[in-house]
Amino acid sequence: MNMKNKNFIVKKTDTILTALEKIEKNHMGAIFIEDKSKIIGIATDGDIRRALMKKSDMSQQISKIINKKYVYLYEKDATKEHILKLLDTRIKIIPILDNQHKLLSIVTEKNINWNENEKIISKSKSPVRISFAGGGTDLTTYFYEESGIVLNATINKFTHAVLEKRDDNKIQIYSNDLNKKITFKNIQEIKINGEMDLIKSVILKLEPNFGFNLVTYSDVPPGSGLGGSAVLLSTIIGVFNNFRENKFNDYEIAELAFHAERVVLELSGGWQDQYATVFGGFNYIEFKNNENIVNPLRITDDIKSELEDSLILCYSGINHDSAKIHDDQKKQMKNKKQKEFATKSKEIAYQMKSRLLKGKLDDFGELLGKAWKIKKKFSSKITTPFLDEIYDYAIENGALGGKLLGAGNGGYFLFYVPTQNKLNLINSLKNKGLSIETFTFDNVGLRSWITKRKHDHR
Repeated sequence: MNMKNKNFIVKKTDTILTALEKIEKNHMGAIFIEDKSKIIGIATDGDIRRALMKKSDMSQQISKIINKKYVYLYEKDATKEHILKLLDTRIKIIPILDNQHKLLSIVTEKNINWNENEKIISKSKSPVRISFAGGGTDLTTYFYEESGIVLNATINKFTHAVLEKRDDNKIQIYSNDLNKKITFKNIQEIKINGEMDLIKSVILKLEPNFGFNLVTYSDVPPGSGLGGSAVLLSTIIGVFNNFRENKFNDYEIAELAFHAERVVLELSGGWQDQYATVFGGFNYIEFKNNENIVNPLRITDDIKSELEDSLILCYSGINHDSAKIHDDQKKQMKNKKQKEFATKSKEIAYQMKSRLLKGKLDDFGELLGKAWKIKKKFSSKITTPFLDEIYDYAIENGALGGKLLGAGNGGYFLFYVPTQNKLNLINSLKNKGLSIETFTFDNVGLRSWITKRKHDHR
């Protein structure tokens, strides 16, 4: 028997005196009667008083005065709304029963716990980004001296996180994308050791003071060139941020994600992915040695819709290691020639921003191709003959321009194609065995929210 309920229950063979003693202890003026662990009725102090007036004996069994027509709720029906309606009809005590009529809890107007049967779940999702131009100039080794510019946008493919607090210090982390689960007795056990280090790095920086279950999953494969690692980190920060009193703002979330990946794990890469996924929408981002500024662009719905209709994603079938490419790119950026390429890349980003805002989308598409030609010169690791073949094939079949997203060497191509050539391009790429995806733009960025679910009493 639940100890909290012991003063509300007597067996049908117990005496009236035993029932009165428990009523005196529970202060509710009633007792529930059970038979073989099932609640079969109720007796109130009024029922007992009337029975005694009729010369019943205190030693008689309580079953002699049982009222089998009593009000109760099954657990599945015990919503706050339902409980309040019964209390409003002057019912003072409501037993909550399971399907076998076993007493789970007692509800009165004094002891309604609004969250008793609910567990708080924190959720978040953050969008991946597509970079149009300027990538590479967001590396600290470059913009700390020269300043950088990137033009990007987020799309409706997301990484998701679900966080549930535990009642102990145990930590469970499950990555659906890696199909891996790791468990720790407490946060002190977490070590950077080559297993799910990206997730562990940000948890160590967040330093949560509670145990938890964390689940992550993504709409795109790892190494897709869509900023996935930064998106994952931002999403995880988002679910923990729900439980913080002093919440991080968007800049702080982006910078914490950068810290975990670039500083703690020492993985090479730029800054644009973190800002893009957190802020969302179309952004023209400026990088300087003293500050980074995210400039949101106001794109009309018509221009946005036409651009969505003119862009396609083509998966190369190859996942890439962006850190190795960025390592090489950092070295190359010290060369004078590479800095000239970076300057041209920034000029193209500025021109693309102008064409985008004015709706000159065919010009935008052609500039996308120019941005790719410049990008390939940053490092010999960015492209391969196989990837060049895909790009040339797309141009031959109607694309005005395109580029490989992310650091390069694999992942997704982004192609711009005029409406009259779109179906031909899609079918041609599919006939070549390539996977094609369309998308819409996301204007929100990182979003996180709280939901609730009932506790499992089993």
